Amino acid sequence: MRRATAFAALVPMLLTGLAAVAWFTYTALEPSGSSAAAVASNSLTCNVKESACGVGEVKVFRMSSLANAHAETPGGSAYGKVVCCGGVTGLGDSCSGVYDTVVTLSGTNNAHVASDASYATEACLSVGAGTVDCTYGDTCGGYACLATISGSTNAHVADCDGTDDYTTKVCCAATAGGAPVGGVAQLPDASGPSGPNYLAVAGLAAALLVAFTAAAWYARKRFSRG
Repeated sequence: MRRATAFAALVPMLLTGLAAVAWFTYTALEPSGSSAAAVASNSLTCNVKESACGVGEVKVFRMSSLANAHAETPGGSAYGKVVCCGGVTGLGDSCSGVYDTVVTLSGTNNAHVASDASYATEACLSVGAGTVDCTYGDTCGGYACLATISGSTNAHVADCDGTDDYTTKVCCAATAGGAPVGGVAQLPDASGPSGPNYLAVAGLAAALLVAFTAAAWYARKRFSRG
């Protein structure tokens, strides 16, 4: 009977120790700092340029003119106007990985465009790590305006300079960052034991030691009386 009573009294102590272990484990492994979430390293900027993009910019698609234009894939050479975007680390035009479709084209050149994914050929923006989001509307808000289009499909395209633009704007935003939100845990800094992860791991070890030492002492004391 005394052994059962001793064990029942031991349970709260063990639960307290396990709670401390869980808390310190969470603290040790919780992402922190710049690697905890995708953060914007720069603002996405986009412009229509003649023939070529600047250093650090990517070609998104080409246009036959600044207004009432047809479109072409970024690798084409038939059209002299090119939609260029930059300002974000790791920006690319890949349609895989972390990306979003800017518009779809009815062909590789001399193409109409669509915002409803009705065509097979895609023009995309991508990042190595972070986020990309493209949308369509009357205004772009905090997003960059890449072009304006005459409709949701079978559309002509124009730039965003406010002259001869279409009503619907093609708007994109991109961020560059480290580990995604809820991603891998940040490893301890090799510079020394002063970082938060070292402290958390030390706390975890201390909690384990105190919990099980106290439990063993209590059990010995109780059972020796039984």
